[in-house]
Amino acid sequence: MKTLMTTTLAAALSIAAFSPAIAGEQSTIVVESESAMQAWQKDVGRSLDRRLTTATKQTRIDPVSGIVQLRFTLDGSGKPRDISVLNGSGDTRTDFVAKRAVRGLTQLADAPVANASEQTFQANIVFADDKATYSKLAKALAASENIRMAQADSEGGVISFGL
Repeated sequence: MKTLMTTTLAAALSIAAFSPAIAGEQSTIVVESESAMQAWQKDVGRSLDRRLTTATKQTRIDPVSGIVQLRFTLDGSGKPRDISVLNGSGDTRTDFVAKRAVRGLTQLADAPVANASEQTFQANIVFADDKATYSKLAKALAASENIRMAQADSEGGVISFGL
């Protein structure tokens, strides 16, 4: 069974995904420009899509349909480190594929923000067996991300990409 793996659809969440945190509670993310951030998110999303395909082939794991949200920071060379599962798919093998794909991203330090190497990143990944499942999961992810951003001041300091 072919699995649709995607991280791109950015418009609805891209603006909320980098809103600055309240001063004093967490470091504020200073975005160079909204259009540059959207272009970066789209570029990273395409790269992550390629990495997901590669990770699936390399591990010979057929991911189950679900949403995986990963949090991480960057190491000194701009690569993801300390990758943790914020919300998993419910299948450890699927979560493993997502982590492996994120681990291979190389352009994260190019985020159009001040001090990208000091920020927290979040990858939102949807695995789906078909377009209908993808649509359903994408809507659920968008709703949960909007709620997350509205409820927690500290979440404004997270640079999110993917849906």
